Parts: sequence; C-alpha cells; structure tokens
Amino acid sequence: MSDVVDVKLEPSLLSITRKGRERAIGIFGNVTKGKSQSDALGAVAKIAKQVLPEGYRVVFSGSSQVFKESAGSFLFALILGIIVAYMILASQFNSYIHPVTVILALPFSITGAAVALFITNQSLNLYSCIGLILLMGIVKKNSILLVEFTNQIRLEGKDVNTALLEACPIRLRPILMTSIATVAASIPPALALGPGAETRIPMAVSVIGE
Repeated sequence: MSDVVDVKLEPSLLSITRKGRERAIGIFGNVTKGKSQSDALGAVAKIAKQVLPEGYRVVFSGSSQVFKESAGSFLFALILGIIVAYMILASQFNSYIHPVTVILALPFSITGAAVALFITNQSLNLYSCIGLILLMGIVKKNSILLVEFTNQIRLEGKDVNTALLEACPIRLRPILMTSIATVAASIPPALALGPGAETRIPMAVSVIGE
C-alpha cells in the first residue's frame, strides 16, 4: 500500500500580517533627540531603496503617514484661515485696510515661534504647527484690540499718530494680561516629561514663542 501524503516538520511563521491583501511587516520607532520626523522618514526611504529586493516596497502608515499628509493640509488651513479672518474683519471694521493692519502682525508670531523652537531644540512637526495656528489666533486677537480702540479714538477727530500714542498705553495692559496668562498656562506642558511629552512640548513651545 503506497503513502498518500508525506509529513515534514519545518519552522513556519507564527502569524502572517497583511495590509491591502499583501504580506506586510510593521516596523515602529521613535525619532531620536535632535532629529526631525522628516529627516527620519527620508532616511527610511533611502535605506529601503538600497536594501529591499525587487518586489518589496515601503508603505508609511500611522503617524508617519499623517505627517506626510499634514504638510499640505497645514498650508491649506493656514491660507484658508487668513482669508476667512480677513473677510470677517472686513465686515466688522467695514474697511478693506484695517484687516490688513491686523493680519500684518501674524508674521511676527511665526518668527517668535521659530526662535522658541530653535532655542528649545524642537522640530517643526504636526504638533508645533497646531501650536503655531493657535499662536496666530492669539496674536490676531491682540492686534484687533489695538486697532479697534485706535479707530474709536480717531472718531474723536484725532490723527493717526495721536490716536496710536493714546491707544497703545491703554491697551497694553489687557494685551499683556492675556499674553502672560497664555504663556503661564503653556509652561507646564512645555516642561512635561514621560510618555506623550513629545506631542505636548512642541505645541506648548510654539505658543510660548508669542
């Protein structure tokens, strides 16, 4: 009587993971201190081209995929936010020029956040970009306070320089109060340690750069 089957014992995979109906191996890692996620993803793609054989490829997922997609989304959100802010301010001030005066303060917030990130050795990532958008809103609010009060003084018949000299000292106190309160609230997350701190620190540092 002949054998129907041959039994062989060989090592095999305990489990096979798939993504998009293809075999996949997940690799996880954290960015080392002093390096950005963009540099890490660029290095991964470069190494993959040199190491992987034909028929294999690298597919980014998770936070790395979000990071690659967030760059274009952040720029779109930034431009759209400025346009919407201009439209709302133009309707409130009933002027096309005063909103431009308010928006001119936004570049200074970007430079402040960039300096803060550089001093604290933090990278420009998704979380610091979220903090940057928040910071721009705070700076815009301070600019609105000053411009609106200056326009009220100008209605009394005073020229621009006189109105500014009178409005700036009066509005300085509320602007400083809100700014100091915001910075004070951002200090604890900026000094945070432990798991998840890498998401809170860049966001808080961007706000402190106000």
